[in-house]
Amino acid sequence: MIKDVVFDLGGVLVDLDIERCRAAFRGLGMPAVADLINPCYPAEMIGKLEHGIITFHEACEEMRRLDCRPDISDEQIAWAYGEFLTGIPVEKLRQIDRLRSRCIRTWVLSNNNPASMEVIRKMFTADGKRMDDYFDGVYLSYEMHELKPGEAIFRKMIEASGMQPAETLFIDDGQRNVDSARRLGFAVYMPQPGEDFGHVLEHAADDNG
Repeated sequence: MIKDVVFDLGGVLVDLDIERCRAAFRGLGMPAVADLINPCYPAEMIGKLEHGIITFHEACEEMRRLDCRPDISDEQIAWAYGEFLTGIPVEKLRQIDRLRSRCIRTWVLSNNNPASMEVIRKMFTADGKRMDDYFDGVYLSYEMHELKPGEAIFRKMIEASGMQPAETLFIDDGQRNVDSARRLGFAVYMPQPGEDFGHVLEHAADDNG
């Protein structure tokens, strides 16, 4: 029986548009940064940001140097990076509510950064609630100073939450992340790009009902 469900954000709950993000950076006159945008293989600079090694301002400084654009502000860069994130279907939010109504705890485990999280948190208000209303805990790489697929971030989440991997479903669109979770004993599901995986959540909710 599944007692906990852990969601990734980008590509699982949050829809993504990588070309829109790249176009936004090119529109700012930052083509070199645009070429670095890759959710599966983040550039070293983005990896440091998501790891919490550097701040968003420090990442912006590196981006400005890379394209020789000292005139571009942190706010403009945050906007361009936020163009990666296109929204959360309300139906997904209601599916999470259904899990919680069946006494299944829900969590987030995400490689992320502070600027993107500002955008994402606003997306969770689409059904009149806040992000924190949907989850028992939100575990973010830049706050934990660990990155998926490393096992350390999973172990920290397990310890903090009290979840049992054998009773937990982990949903992520990254093969290496899913592989790490499986090695630690989690049940796993890896949705394909754009897939409606609501049937997986309904099955978990029904089994717990």
